[in-house]
Amino acid sequence: MYRIVREENKLTGKVLYYIEMQKGWFSKSWTRELGLKDVNGPVGAPSLDGAKFKLAIIKAGDHIVKEIVNV
Repeated sequence: MYRIVREENKLTGKVLYYIEMQKGWFSKSWTRELGLKDVNGPVGAPSLDGAKFKLAIIKAGDHIVKEIVNV
């Protein structure tokens, strides 16, 4: 299960939306480490629509696209 959290820095006025994943079976805690291959650290966006777009990509499982390019 995922959720989007709005975080506002009142000193700078900056608002970010982070994607969090529920971890644990019994304790039900939340983490910003999503456990995605090749993605370290939190995933977020400066707008709610951007965070929803990224969450849809995560749920689809298509977050890394590799292509072989011959030169």
